[in-house]
Amino acid sequence: MLGHIIIIEEKGRAPVLERETVLGLPLLRASVPAPEGARPRAVERRVGKAARALAAEGVRRVLTEADFPWRPVLGQWGLRDVDPEALCQAMAAPLALAALEKRGVDPARATVALRGNRVSRPFFQAAVQLCARVRGLVVEAPSGGGALADHLRREYGVPVLEEGRGELTVGFSQSGGDGETQLRLYGPEPDLLGMALGLTEKRLPPEFDTLPLLAALWEEGRISQDELTVFANKLT
Repeated sequence: MLGHIIIIEEKGRAPVLERETVLGLPLLRASVPAPEGARPRAVERRVGKAARALAAEGVRRVLTEADFPWRPVLGQWGLRDVDPEALCQAMAAPLALAALEKRGVDPARATVALRGNRVSRPFFQAAVQLCARVRGLVVEAPSGGGALADHLRREYGVPVLEEGRGELTVGFSQSGGDGETQLRLYGPEPDLLGMALGLTEKRLPPEFDTLPLLAALWEEGRISQDELTVFANKLT
């Protein structure tokens, strides 16, 4: 069960637990009362009570609003955010193409560098998907990079280098590339170069941080990659 912590501008001292469903995803919501004028320390204590209550119900991961300021309190009770890394890496090729377009670069004239510690499944899939759209690739991965470069040259006939720079770098792990225009698709806070992921035909509730919610929906099979789209600017 995933948790959802939401701050509500209502009177009260104790958080209220309720079950909710968001686009088919079951959640255990903890509503934390924080009326206008409530002292920050009082709200922090109530967030702690909500975290303790969720943890007691077996919740280990939670969804919150963007810029939620009490994450350290959640961590004290073993709660952590939903990590969007896997989703972002699965969407590496669409993100890379959108980043090139945003910069006014024709993908057919661009070289994209893929960097990581190893050739993971999303790394491989991104390379294959980009082969048909870009002029060339740079594949830098100590584990499996050479084999992947050989495969791409043999199967797709595209120019593939094992080191170098391109118009855009896609990072799957921390592996250099400083000073380059880089999509950083690893860690709890990926850098999407000002872009955003969203749903093509559905609106997401505003009380959630969008990327972790999409990651949770995708992990649980509530949405597919075909339903996702890349927006040129962050959603507000």
